[in-house]
Amino acid sequence: MSKKLQISLREVTIDSALNHISYKTNVFFSYSSDIVDERQRFTLSYEEASLESVLNQLLLGTGVEYTTINGQVILFKSSATTTTQYFFEKINIRGNVRDVDTGEPIPGVNVYVAGTLKGSSTDINGNFVIKGFTPGKYEIVFSHIVYTLAHTMVTVEGDQQFVHIPIKLEPKTTQLKNIEIRANSDAQKNWDRGFKIFKEEFLGNTQNATKCTIVNPDVLDIDYNRDTGELKATAAQPLIIENLALGYRINYILELFEHTPTVTRLLGISNFEELPVNSNVERKRIIRNRQKSYGGSMTHFLRALTSGRLKKEGFVIDEVDELPSSINNSYFELPAKLHADREQFAFDNTLKFTKYLLVIYTKEYESAAYVFDQLQMNNNNASVHNGSITTAGRNVGQMSFIKLNLPVVTINSKGFFNEPLAVTTYGYWSWERVAEYMPFEYTP
Repeated sequence: MSKKLQISLREVTIDSALNHISYKTNVFFSYSSDIVDERQRFTLSYEEASLESVLNQLLLGTGVEYTTINGQVILFKSSATTTTQYFFEKINIRGNVRDVDTGEPIPGVNVYVAGTLKGSSTDINGNFVIKGFTPGKYEIVFSHIVYTLAHTMVTVEGDQQFVHIPIKLEPKTTQLKNIEIRANSDAQKNWDRGFKIFKEEFLGNTQNATKCTIVNPDVLDIDYNRDTGELKATAAQPLIIENLALGYRINYILELFEHTPTVTRLLGISNFEELPVNSNVERKRIIRNRQKSYGGSMTHFLRALTSGRLKKEGFVIDEVDELPSSINNSYFELPAKLHADREQFAFDNTLKFTKYLLVIYTKEYESAAYVFDQLQMNNNNASVHNGSITTAGRNVGQMSFIKLNLPVVTINSKGFFNEPLAVTTYGYWSWERVAEYMPFEYTP
């Protein structure tokens, strides 16, 4: 509130005034749309004044007060009995995007909420609105072909408020590269080999992965070492993945991809769009696939864990000292012995343990493709019956392991970890990749 600003406004609405102040100070404003009559106009003129002075003058006589929560300025009707009663039913996030050097508005910026179906784009004046939020923390992403990616965390509380986000984007510093004709060259062949590995490790090997297409693979820069089997990948623009099995188009900002013969590390920001559905038959197929993908997933587990419904949802858990060198038949006798409950590991939407958390989902068998991959990895023998891979004792459920990378990790209300790379997964969950991703909003 100690920020100084110069401001000169004449006969503007409160929305316009706050938008201008937000741009000048980079301060977020949250308020209900009906706090001031939209017909009312305001005039402000200061050579140099504190934000507090400007707001006090702007709101003088309006019956509106303000408070600051988590760095955001919250406006509310002074008739409210407490400062927590200014919220109504819906939350809208809006803002303005400008060039950091010129201050000019940037049209055509893709603005979306990470992990959700929500998104928008800026208009000719650099403004955007994303509607219909519930209280919580959200990561807002700003993407444009000629500007550096930006993202910011926003906390919204209560109901039917506006949160204003002023953002300035930096132009990308690109260097012209010599054009290289790679057709039939060693470089092209190496890229092709690397892309095949990337696609398998990025999308996974599930049945859903066979129905996924990376629409724009040309944005990928792949560094693949055939001798060591190591691969790194970056993307100049968001990857576009069409998942026909689940009915989503995913815009995926690849932040990290590293692969070795033993470990794959993947980190990114995804946003979802519904693909068009051409028939009721196709719609029913997509619904079934989504339900199947959700069942036993980490999101399903975390929601069951935090709501105290592990047993009812089909999960059993326990802490183990180490990962098994191989999953054999005797290991799958564990569900009958497990007795641990959520209170040992989860408190107030946090997860805490020191070793490995074993999670078995008992309502669905492991995929035959996963069993086959494990058998190949462990050089065991598999028996083939009617074209499918089977093993004795592999019909108990899906077995996964979690290792915490932080002393304590937090779980949000939608069943996702708040901290990137908060955990490392092993077993079935580590086998499932982007082809199984679904938006935060999904519920079966």
